[in-house]
Amino acid sequence: MNDALYARVFSTLKERIESGSIAVGERLPTQSQLAEEFGVSTITIKHALDMLDRAGYIKRRPRLGSEVISRTAGLGAARSTSTLPTIGCVLTSFDDSFGTRVLWGILDASLGRANVVLGRTEGFHDREQGLLAQYRDLGVDGLILQPGSSEWIAPAILDLVSTQLPLVIFDRNLDGLPVSTVCSDNVASGRAAAEHLFGLGHRNIGLVTSSGTVSTLDDRHRGFVYAHAEHGLAFTSAHEYRKVSSVVPDHEVSVADDLASLKEFLTTNSHLTGFVASEHAVGLLLVRALHELGLEVPSDVSVVSFDAPQHVFDDEVRRFTHIDQHEHALGRATLESVLAQLSERGRVAKQVLPTELVVGETSAPPRR
Repeated sequence: MNDALYARVFSTLKERIESGSIAVGERLPTQSQLAEEFGVSTITIKHALDMLDRAGYIKRRPRLGSEVISRTAGLGAARSTSTLPTIGCVLTSFDDSFGTRVLWGILDASLGRANVVLGRTEGFHDREQGLLAQYRDLGVDGLILQPGSSEWIAPAILDLVSTQLPLVIFDRNLDGLPVSTVCSDNVASGRAAAEHLFGLGHRNIGLVTSSGTVSTLDDRHRGFVYAHAEHGLAFTSAHEYRKVSSVVPDHEVSVADDLASLKEFLTTNSHLTGFVASEHAVGLLLVRALHELGLEVPSDVSVVSFDAPQHVFDDEVRRFTHIDQHEHALGRATLESVLAQLSERGRVAKQVLPTELVVGETSAPPRR
């Protein structure tokens, strides 16, 4: 390779950066565009960019481009090619039924591309606000957030949106905000869960959800209602119980109190032969309440839940019929969305990923 060629490219780009012609924070043209401008190969351009990177003028990210980080050699050297962007990840909570595999997807997608800092709010508004402010002050390059509520918006979110710091809302929708989101198709999921029971022959089914105030639950409820309309069946709110609180992180209702209220609802609606539970923990509580009333699942009552842990090493564990959200794919898509914003500030994208009904051991045709 002719050393003079990439030295010439390096010198010209360096002069543009030092003069402010290309400002700090701006991205350089792509390698192909620079190769066309200078009349050289892309390999020559790559070597010139590597020199700028090592000198501390730019920060290069694979597939995301080159960003100017300093007008003076050496000041930005600490943020060289070997330094990856830092992404703050703030989740409400996570466990084996939902969340752990999402983290796997985020971490797998970040390999060699980003450093991930994890925080957990347990649904408390002050912790959510505090973590967002903490990560912002630390100078993270982007943020992933699973809000604890779709009704309360942390003031820090508004600040992040106004400054166009790369931000992705995960597993929720915040209506009215120009912010990227990644979530499952919860309306279709609610419909699929109900239609599975209808397909087995159930005609009177109920819905049991937590008392959380998130868009996810509202969307699943909407899909549940749509399924009734599509099958020509009447829907009544008397067949839904939306007060399970012991599974909500920021509530202090005991499991015993939830069980007592849930058993009262089940006794009042003893004609219902199937239920859709909005999440795995709610499904577990529902099955326990049914057993305490002397009802067996699925011979007496069928239950479909959302999400389920993978009991790979225990064949004795009852496997729920459930909606699988393909959590690993959710995690990967979420991180990809943040990284895409690093190369295109202000980019807003809404992604809705499909789900899948997995038939397990908790649903069967109704007893005649």
